[in-house]
Amino acid sequence: MNTKSLLLVLTLSVLGACTNVSQGGYYWGAYSPTYFEMVKNPSEETSSRRLEALTDIIDTSIEKGLRVPPGVYAERAMMYLEKDETLAMADFQAEISSYPEAQPFIERIVSRYTNQ
Repeated sequence: MNTKSLLLVLTLSVLGACTNVSQGGYYWGAYSPTYFEMVKNPSEETSSRRLEALTDIIDTSIEKGLRVPPGVYAERAMMYLEKDETLAMADFQAEISSYPEAQPFIERIVSRYTNQ
């Protein structure tokens, strides 16, 4: 193998390792780091960064034609519940549309945290 071919293979391998798309085909973005940060140092700032990360995961997944990972819509909905119930309900519905098997669970959450 000549030097150019080796360099090309090495470059493609490095670029392939830098993706945030899992083998299951989900884009996870900054899911884990922002969760860890929010749990370790709970504050308005870490919650805000977490909400931004969840929104990025949803937006990027849609943009790339990938399914939004399971639970991401529901987690963002839980964060929206205190701020905007309309946005929360839209995300809960998006979770059910994406993962119909989650419907009984989502309905329990909605009934517990709202007056519905």
